[in-house]
Parts: sequence; C-alpha cells; structure tokens
Amino acid sequence: MGKCRIHPGVDAVATVNGVDVCAQCQSQIEAAVKKVDKHVEPKGCLVWYEGGKTGWQPIPGTGCAHWVAHQRGIKRGSAGEQCMLGYPFRVSTTIGGTSLVKKIEDVKAGDYYVADDGSHMGIVCKVTPNAKEPAKPTILIRHDSSKLGKVSESDYAGYFKGKGVFRR
Repeated sequence: MGKCRIHPGVDAVATVNGVDVCAQCQSQIEAAVKKVDKHVEPKGCLVWYEGGKTGWQPIPGTGCAHWVAHQRGIKRGSAGEQCMLGYPFRVSTTIGGTSLVKKIEDVKAGDYYVADDGSHMGIVCKVTPNAKEPAKPTILIRHDSSKLGKVSESDYAGYFKGKGVFRR
C-alpha cells in the first residue's frame, strides 16, 4: 500500500473502494457513509472528498440514478459526476446516450423509466401487454425511492400516475 490519495504525504492504512486512504480519510469515509440517505443503495461509495475542514461527505446526488448505474454497470461522466467507484449519480448522466422509446406499447423489460422532470429513474422489470388496449400495457418499474425509503417495484399507471418517459 502506498500513500493516501488525498493526503499524498501520509501513508495509506486502508484501501476503500479501490482508493488508498490514510487513517483520517478512512474515519471520515466511514462517518460520511453513515450519513447517506437510508434508501440509497449501495451506500458505501456515494461519498466524496470536499476538502478542507469538511473532508469526506455524502454526495447530494439522486440515489435512484446511482442504483441504476450500479445495476447496469454504467460508468460515465466526469469525476464530479461519479461515486468513488466511477458510477454516475445524476439521472442525466446515467441516461446519456440512450434514446426515447416513442410508443408505450414498445416498452420492454430492461428499458429505463425517467420522470418527466428528470428527477427520478428506474428500470422496467416487467411489461404485461394489454390485448384489448395495446397502448395501455401494465409496466412494473424497479427503482431506488426516497419516498418509499428503499428499492421497490412500483406500477407505472398507479404509483407513477402514467407520467414519465422510457429510454433504452
């Protein structure tokens, strides 16, 4: 083990999420992880170094996008848009490069659900076609919800009130 990535003049005592850190950083990371919102999964990497007296703190990102990025192995964006492991925590960064699914009847499992205002997202986990009304399939979305306090599965028509778009 080498030197602390944050404090290069200090020997590292541990490797946290692939980052060599000194005792001070290790302690601050542990404290910051405890402050990450309870619904966020995974918690252990959604922290960053703010410098000075502030040290390591939870990232004020969207837990939903962070969860989706980890589930899908999405690593994109600049360092300021990523958790310690390189996964984005903003919806706009996470869905970058995807395209809009234009018709609701074309939505399929694996597509992304994105709220109209871009504040929330999830992954379509099940689509049940409606033979009588093809434009009204039953769509189930798995998402990390601050409102529900956990990773949940919710119905598009009910929980999301049929609002939002789908991307792939």
